[in-house]
Amino acid sequence: MPVTQTQVEHRETYAEGRTFGEYGKFEKLECKLFYAINPNSEEYKHIIDLGNAPVNDRGLVEFSGDLSIIKPVDCPPKCLLIDIPNRGRRVSFSMFNRPSPDEFLSEPCAPGDGFLCSHGFAVASIGWQFDAEGMSLSIPQANVNGGSVSGKAVCRMQPGRSTSSLYIGQAGGVTYEADGPAALFVQDHTQESYAPMPTDSWRFGRLKNGAFVETNDFICREEPFLPGKFYTLVYETSGAPIVGLGLVAIREAVKYLKTNEFEWNHRPPEHAVGFGASQTGRVLRHYLYVGLNDDHEKPILDGLLPHIAGAQRGDFNHRFAQPSSMGVPAAGQLFPFAGRTATEPHTKRQASLYENCRNLPKVLITNTSWEYWRGDAALAHITPDGSSDLAHLPNERMYLFAGTHHINGVLPLSSRFALTNEQVSYPMNCISYTPLIRAALINLRDWVVDNVEPPDSRIPQIANGTLVQRDDVLRDFAKSPSFPRLLNADELPRINRYDLGELVNQGICDFPAKLLEPYAAMVASVNEKLNEESGIRLPEIQLGIGIHSGWNPRHPDHGASTQPATFAGFSVFDDSVEEFADQQRTQSEIELIADELVAQRYVLPHDRNIVVQNALVRLAVGIDAVRAT
Repeated sequence: MPVTQTQVEHRETYAEGRTFGEYGKFEKLECKLFYAINPNSEEYKHIIDLGNAPVNDRGLVEFSGDLSIIKPVDCPPKCLLIDIPNRGRRVSFSMFNRPSPDEFLSEPCAPGDGFLCSHGFAVASIGWQFDAEGMSLSIPQANVNGGSVSGKAVCRMQPGRSTSSLYIGQAGGVTYEADGPAALFVQDHTQESYAPMPTDSWRFGRLKNGAFVETNDFICREEPFLPGKFYTLVYETSGAPIVGLGLVAIREAVKYLKTNEFEWNHRPPEHAVGFGASQTGRVLRHYLYVGLNDDHEKPILDGLLPHIAGAQRGDFNHRFAQPSSMGVPAAGQLFPFAGRTATEPHTKRQASLYENCRNLPKVLITNTSWEYWRGDAALAHITPDGSSDLAHLPNERMYLFAGTHHINGVLPLSSRFALTNEQVSYPMNCISYTPLIRAALINLRDWVVDNVEPPDSRIPQIANGTLVQRDDVLRDFAKSPSFPRLLNADELPRINRYDLGELVNQGICDFPAKLLEPYAAMVASVNEKLNEESGIRLPEIQLGIGIHSGWNPRHPDHGASTQPATFAGFSVFDDSVEEFADQQRTQSEIELIADELVAQRYVLPHDRNIVVQNALVRLAVGIDAVRAT
């Protein structure tokens, strides 16, 4: 067994002994798992540098990581939910349980309204990221010819203000210490060629109160770094952790948890489904791509729900990979993107995201409008050149949560992103997709456990004209006086074919990536009310109670005001919201739409009233906003 030991470090009653329907009370265990794997095993053949790992006296590679599990005390769970922590933070509890803001901030496993436990899930969170704070993994470094490995690391920064110093961590701490030559490049936008900056115009360190402080975590210059510009730093480093062991940890922990080897109160769960959001949605896609989910003639994870991952993988399995990196071109942004086999238009190579899976699990993919506007989500279901749709696989469903954005709905209305303090041009998108993602999880569980087919895919398509070019949609918005600031289609991010050097297939990248031909970047079309016409459409979108999308221009004060803000869409309410002022009539219309969504199984019956109440709250917010101006 690759899991050689479980160390239970803490045990407690979950949610202060609260009971959850027929599943009763739950308990919480915080554990450490110890792994030892054979580096020559066929199932690990795609893990970069595993052959260079140090081994113990039995020839096995050892590593260890965190595990937390919440499970019923008095009965077996209906299903095991595998939560893939995002940068060390557990994501399933906040995504599905609807905790209050205070509970969300104070309890990483917040019970909220009890959704997960009441639906019979045991929830296991697995540490997989070696450089994360919180839930993490301890892994060895590669060793070549008796010494540590050197190579290139890359990071990209886009400041929101004029500043003399830039932190080089990628959505977290600095993963690799600079210990050799370095080069800095600048771009006005990501589709522009890299312009090298003179080596004498910057240095490692920071300027603090006018004084220079030596540190390798910052770069600085006397002339300020300008807001909105992209700065890409490439530097030599040494000591290469075997990053792909994070994917192996997921595989082996899930296998272990589905057996009696783990401390279950009753029989172990027969079925397991994996959930990841954003970074960890991409982890699940990468996990399938490297073929780790097969256990002889059956899958290990029976179902996967990669949420808001678009069509990318990520920095999870190449030398000097930085798992927290967001979209810096590297091996995880390379073709293929779709589950269905497609042809790369320039090399004519045919490939599929699932090409290394012998036993494909059930895969249910959910995205918001933002991942389409980021430039990649459509590639999960179209040819890379954008010429045609790709047919879905029988084991695959895809849904666009129309008119929503990456971070879910934000209320009260605000034009400032609380996480980064960045100001955007229009109020942040306020539409809550929580009822939709909760239904998606239950549909996946029922598909896995009871073989109940989920509802049909709901995505924009080329064939029916609902998937279009981004500048087509921007021209529609340009006709409205409500949008004085628009994006420049030529400056928007997208996925390109990249040249990462001759050794990229060995997991060694030559940075910065050379931008070659762009792939298609398509989004959902909009109707006369400027709301998206396809996908799963909540009442606010169907009725047009405000205008809601997944893009939002950066504010001019932060530079690059014709480029999109990270993660952010908008909700704009204009005078047309007054047509819904008759609340009784509008509530009836909202309820009809909610009932239809329930009948179609895109919303759960017990969440029907949440959908209605959400829409009524947004209506009141919109009317107040319009009347206030």
